[in-house]
Amino acid sequence: MSDKPLLICENIKKTCSKLNLEFDFSVSEGDLVSVIGPSGSGRTCLLKLIAGLERPDKGSILIRDTNVTGLDPEKRKVAYIPASYALFPNMTVEQNIGYPMRTKKLPKDEIAAQTRNLVDLLHLEGNDKKRPSELSASEKYKVALARALASQPDILLLDEILSGLDSKERHALRNQIREIQKTTGTTTLFVTNSQEEALSISDRIILLNEGHIEQSGAPEEVYRRPVSEFSARFMGECNILPYDIILKTLRVPETERSKVIYQCYGPEHRLLFRPEDMVVNDMPGLPFPEFFPHLRFENARITRVEYIGKEYLVTAVYDDLVIKVYTVYKPASDCITAGIRMTKILEFNDGRLIRH
Repeated sequence: MSDKPLLICENIKKTCSKLNLEFDFSVSEGDLVSVIGPSGSGRTCLLKLIAGLERPDKGSILIRDTNVTGLDPEKRKVAYIPASYALFPNMTVEQNIGYPMRTKKLPKDEIAAQTRNLVDLLHLEGNDKKRPSELSASEKYKVALARALASQPDILLLDEILSGLDSKERHALRNQIREIQKTTGTTTLFVTNSQEEALSISDRIILLNEGHIEQSGAPEEVYRRPVSEFSARFMGECNILPYDIILKTLRVPETERSKVIYQCYGPEHRLLFRPEDMVVNDMPGLPFPEFFPHLRFENARITRVEYIGKEYLVTAVYDDLVIKVYTVYKPASDCITAGIRMTKILEFNDGRLIRH
């Protein structure tokens, strides 16, 4: 991994299916960057611009300091894998993998050796002579990835290639993507519709919203310090409440009260915190040191309990406001008391993070 940008997209503008796409970003060599966002936010168009399958209306794309904006796809060292995998149906697995090397007219023994290495790397042993119609969805994905790596690209573009797999396969294969990416050192842009995938395997996340970059940064930064309410909501469950809820719920010892300053900027001033940061109890009291300034939502009425495997997601109503908390145990009553430390709360005004 290097701090030097391998890919630079400067002042890119493109109209894709009535969406006005505008972005400006760079990717360091060896990084795995996940591109996420709602459907129709421009994720696939962004990849196609880098691959040369689309041309920008304005701006420049540089790879290793070379301007490739006007180059055809085959003249860029970029491998693009669509969600369909685009395997050649009349070729076997080994023929599909060897195709990029044959187009370069490499020696047959070199093609055979590299094909074998990629078959081993992707755990495709025993499938060499099969055609795509004989493969499972996960095997097709592996063949497509092996063929892309056979071209020895500077940049690998993966466009929702796990979307057709079940959750267990997706979990295993996303980890494989990360392991192979680290092994080969290939700079990778990975479009996914799963926030969990993006958070778990990425060096960096680019979050798109209606054609522009809403936020870009390390997974922890994007999740823990969202720059907007959109970013916060998209990246996971969150509580967003009006700022004046502080007046009803603040608990702070008298010795600390002077340190808590109430300053409301208007009706769009809101508080945000994640459900997993809350402390919860079935009773009015909390296992919470009283000397920690916190907000306390006493006897909130439970409206829904969702069991999601390791824990429960509890939705409750307090003073006509909805709050969500995670609990290890299923609540034993119809009400809960939940608390959140002030240090875990972010403030937003007009939908944007207020930086203190």
